[in-house]
Amino acid sequence: MRFPPVTSKFSPLPILPVMSINLDTTAATELVRTLQRTRQRYPRLLIDCGNLKCLRTLGVSHVISELLILHRAGAHVWLRNVTPVLHHCLALLKLTALFRTLPAAA
Repeated sequence: MRFPPVTSKFSPLPILPVMSINLDTTAATELVRTLQRTRQRYPRLLIDCGNLKCLRTLGVSHVISELLILHRAGAHVWLRNVTPVLHHCLALLKLTALFRTLPAAA
């Protein structure tokens, strides 16, 4: 899997997501506790939104809430396969600057 390079203002080297997260099987609060125990300060997370069951069953507000919990804990969140509805809601809430979106997987 290849990601477009994202650079930091602190480093010219590309920064890539290192952990793929499935919000259907992992609650954000549990993940935050795990990251705190392992003392990962700024984890880079990749969430594939294309097949999220919780997006259909619990709704967009649940997914956005989970994303905000991760962001508040210091995680850098990348989103792949963002649905038009989720993208529109993120834009309406002015949250597009908090979460990077990646193109659909090839």
